[in-house]
Amino acid sequence: MKLKRWDYHLRAVRVTHFVAAALALSVASASAQAVLRSFDQDAAGSPPGGFTFAAARLANGGRWMVRADGADRYMTHISEPAAGEGFALAVLDTMPPSELRLSARIKLADGARAGGLVWRYQNPENFYAVSLDLTAQEISLYRVARGNRIRLEVEDDLELDPNAWHALRVEHEDGRIRVALGGIGVIRARERTADEGGRAGVWSAGAATTSFDDIQVQDAGNAGERRR
Repeated sequence: MKLKRWDYHLRAVRVTHFVAAALALSVASASAQAVLRSFDQDAAGSPPGGFTFAAARLANGGRWMVRADGADRYMTHISEPAAGEGFALAVLDTMPPSELRLSARIKLADGARAGGLVWRYQNPENFYAVSLDLTAQEISLYRVARGNRIRLEVEDDLELDPNAWHALRVEHEDGRIRVALGGIGVIRARERTADEGGRAGVWSAGAATTSFDDIQVQDAGNAGERRR
């Protein structure tokens, strides 16, 4: 397993909390329990609003900015070659439901080529995460508790295109966790913990250039098709 960067005995650093006047948050339901973050209204070259940026084993959370590719815009974490085994998180300020479906499109463009989803985030030492690692060609499910990493499941030998966008989704409901890649279920696990919920977002290896788009959070009970 090449993700040594996940070896937590770390000091976490919370960094600047950017709040934009216009957040470009699309509310997908009247309950305000569903949020889609698409970045289409954000200014290219600037950090996106509506996120808290945090770091572990890094001096700071690195550089996050909105980039444009024609009419398309997306959020990118810029590689810090000296970051070593550290990583950076971008967590939505909106509080999601504890029973949630979280999804995003992700492109691991350069550097360490590792990143993914984060949910039930309390702080940089307590959260759940899905890790997509294109160097190792594997996807893993973790729980991080008090800085200690616990790997719950892993699926390897993926043979994914390193230059493509990949659709990543997780559902955590009633102790069941289901992970899908490209719309295909790849991991299922059961994990019952005394959780108080927490926020949701994405993460990138500190030494990776990683892009994210269409970050969506929904109540798992109202998310449409259910996978069992």
